[in-house]
Amino acid sequence: MALIIFAGVLQSFISFLLPVSIGDFFSLQFQASSSKGRLLQLMGIHLSSVSVFFIFFLALLLLKGIVSQAEQWLSLKEGEKFVKMTREKLFTSQLNQEAIIFQRKAYGNYLLRYSNDLKAVKNYLLLGVLSAYKNAIFLLVGFVLLGMIHFQLAVYLIVLFLLLLTGMYFLANYQNKFIQKSRDRRSNLLAFVTKSFSRYSRIKEMNIGKETINRFNIKSGQLYEANLKNYQLESIQQSLIPFLQFAMLGGLLFLSSFITPAITHGDALVFVLVTLMLFSSMRRILKVPGILNKGIISLQKIEELMQEQASTIQIANEEMITTEK
Repeated sequence: MALIIFAGVLQSFISFLLPVSIGDFFSLQFQASSSKGRLLQLMGIHLSSVSVFFIFFLALLLLKGIVSQAEQWLSLKEGEKFVKMTREKLFTSQLNQEAIIFQRKAYGNYLLRYSNDLKAVKNYLLLGVLSAYKNAIFLLVGFVLLGMIHFQLAVYLIVLFLLLLTGMYFLANYQNKFIQKSRDRRSNLLAFVTKSFSRYSRIKEMNIGKETINRFNIKSGQLYEANLKNYQLESIQQSLIPFLQFAMLGGLLFLSSFITPAITHGDALVFVLVTLMLFSSMRRILKVPGILNKGIISLQKIEELMQEQASTIQIANEEMITTEK
């Protein structure tokens, strides 16, 4: 996990340096100053000639390819390992349950725990936990760099970003009940489908195919309505992120017009440039609350099924002790 986080942070830095280094190329080739070239010097990197630039650029490119492939492979491997562990624990727990517990619901109700829920669990680890660490570290370094350019504007940017993150957190929590209802409806529909298919011969013999189809259509309609309500909030959440990011940038530009001490023309360009380069990491961080929320819902559903077995064993032990007394 630590290696994945390190590789992710390193890749972010390389992705940051590649476009920044191009600015230094124009400075060297055409003897013209550029904000990107100045930014590279601010980071303590000085390229003395065009040939040195190409060596530096190719080295970054090669390193990015290697680190990117390693990060992707390790992330997918760890995500799949996490899903495998959860899946095997759940199956073992359910298979060891008492028959009366297992038969409370049609077995189709449990299928969602092995499909959609496990996908959400995988995203919880990869796009939630790991993404949060990688991008938070990169953002922290980016904010420090912005603070070196202009401290007050950097503080304003951090405050605005934290306000946006808090808003996304509360929106994700509000969406919780709609996600649960959507998943319950989907689970109910899957259970009905498996039950109907297992009674296929009986349905044909009793000539109740039309009634079964009507019941299916009702459940399908309920799932459709539940999904629409969930997608309304999902679309708001996804569309708000880029909108609020540029609104935040507009607020910074407004503040820079009367802030004291005033920011210079060159520093303002560099500040905006770095902020734009941090946008991708900000966007991924702002999506984390929603991803974590969906993963937590899935893990809670899986945990409930596992706890049923533990509760059954506890009740059986208590009854045995009572009988002995």
